[in-house]
Amino acid sequence: MKYEALSWEGALIGPETLEALSDDNAIKGQKPGDFGIKSKVRDEILEAWAEAKAQWQLFRLRREKDDPKDTYGTSRTRQGWVLPFLSLLGYELENAPAVELGGRSFAISHRAVGYLCPVHIVGFTESLDRKRDGQRASPHSLVQEYINLTESLYALLTNGLTLRLLRDSSRLVKLSYLEFNLERIFEEELFADFALLYRLLHISRWARSSDEAAECLLEFYHQDSLQKGSAIRERLSAAVKLAIEEHWANGLLNHPDNGRLRSALAAQEASPQDLYDALLTLVYRVLFLLVIEERDLSHPPGASTQLKGLYRSYYSLMALRERCRWVRPEDGRYKDLWQTLLDCFSLYEDAERAEALALKPLAGDLFSSEAFSLLLGLSLDNLSFAGGLNLLDAYTDEKRGVPVRVNYAALSVEEFGSIYEGLLDYDAHIQDAGTRLCFSFVRGDERGRTGSHYTPEELVQPLIEHALAPLIEDCLKDSKAEQRLLDLKICDDACGSGHILLNAARRVALELARLRTKADNPDPASYRHALREVIEHCIYGVDANPQAVRLCKVALWLESHNPGESLGFLDHHIKCGDSLVGLTQASELLEPIPEAAFAFRDGDDKDWATELRKTHKKELAEAGVRQALLDWRSQVG
Repeated sequence: MKYEALSWEGALIGPETLEALSDDNAIKGQKPGDFGIKSKVRDEILEAWAEAKAQWQLFRLRREKDDPKDTYGTSRTRQGWVLPFLSLLGYELENAPAVELGGRSFAISHRAVGYLCPVHIVGFTESLDRKRDGQRASPHSLVQEYINLTESLYALLTNGLTLRLLRDSSRLVKLSYLEFNLERIFEEELFADFALLYRLLHISRWARSSDEAAECLLEFYHQDSLQKGSAIRERLSAAVKLAIEEHWANGLLNHPDNGRLRSALAAQEASPQDLYDALLTLVYRVLFLLVIEERDLSHPPGASTQLKGLYRSYYSLMALRERCRWVRPEDGRYKDLWQTLLDCFSLYEDAERAEALALKPLAGDLFSSEAFSLLLGLSLDNLSFAGGLNLLDAYTDEKRGVPVRVNYAALSVEEFGSIYEGLLDYDAHIQDAGTRLCFSFVRGDERGRTGSHYTPEELVQPLIEHALAPLIEDCLKDSKAEQRLLDLKICDDACGSGHILLNAARRVALELARLRTKADNPDPASYRHALREVIEHCIYGVDANPQAVRLCKVALWLESHNPGESLGFLDHHIKCGDSLVGLTQASELLEPIPEAAFAFRDGDDKDWATELRKTHKKELAEAGVRQALLDWRSQVG
């Protein structure tokens, strides 16, 4: 799914649910009777589209006229555009009086007659995320606070140029909304985006009263999206496994150009696990770049539009993803797609190459040459490469039997944890089948041996509330609360893919942004800036699994990434190591290692373990003799 004028924050309604809205029979609420009409839904949308385009043209002309009485363009936005536009979607709006809630005034401009539907309209010159001089909160924060404190579950917010759907987030930490760029829809004539807007936000989607709020279509789509998100996590994990096992690993092992790799494996200079780790790094790089490209975060602000377009058309993962869909069986003799991928990676590794396309090197562990060294200089045929990338590109909707593209712009970073969880049960194995080498996954004991388990959401939030919330409350009592929050040190000593650390960072960032904006629900820009600072100053993690460490970094990088900024700031915060092995006090260095540390465990080499125990006993005995001799000399002296 690709809607040019649609953007997400959080997981309000995901792309899979939105994609289903375009089909009258794919999901509830899309038949004519559900909209209260008798003609075909598409015919109604086409009629509304024609009228809306005409209204937009008038609004654009009115915006260009100077009106000293209308400082922010509020009247022109409301009367000249938003009210008539929303009427095409069935809304009858009336002015809403300001209300007092919790000692604060909420001046939400309008409400829909007959529905539990607040609509706040500000002027076209105003930002939804920044407050005016003299106001206590930005428009976004004002509306979010209002629906958190009232029976309204959803609300609309607009400045005429963008239209934002918000949901009650009183029990959420992460910001969550869905936004349509109206200016792009009508200036670029994006009919598909308008049709989606109509099907999603028509007045018939709203509850008529608080008793119906949980059953309205908007809430149904939200819940459907949450269910589909769980299914996507499972599919992503399976897709990564198949991409590595069935396409990329075997394609690399058996390409005629890759004798160096086969020789290294035969001489045991590289192991099957080394190849597996390198391919996981490949997966993490691909997923990271797909996310930042689709979120338009690949280039820093002010980058040349021409160079940005050149990158997107010829070097980006998005362009490569498109090319891979059209690979034919006979294209297996070529290897240019793999080379294009390596060229894309090099743009994020080398400053000189990056500058040529207005990019900045990403650096960090993920884009270091060492992390990818085993695969450099190798070849991979187009058929094998495209087969793997296509698995990450789309999946088949089981109900409709049609392919659905994964929308990486809306992908929650928690979903990357499913990769870690799904691959914990497997070890890499390479078998010589005579004419070719065969890579496969075999059931291993990594999960049991390392005690690795994915922490579900229902366990994360209570942990945050009981362990972290009291520390935050203590910080907020201080006159230097902002600095106290940034001085917090939060460490997960078995961090896995970073699920707990992500939620902890969001919780602290929310309070930090609240302090800075003096709003219970800070605007998205302030929140994202605070989140980057919290991750940079407060978050630490350790895990024994090196790929879990890398995935944890990827998740934190994605959550805090700003275009043009390096990823290296996390390398010394998230470390690979065993947190169960170490010292709590320096004095322990003078004490002998207990014999229990040499007890035999499953998976140990018996001969080697026996030899270690013998050596340890011998050294203890020798140390005892030396100590006795020192004691005797001190007494004689």
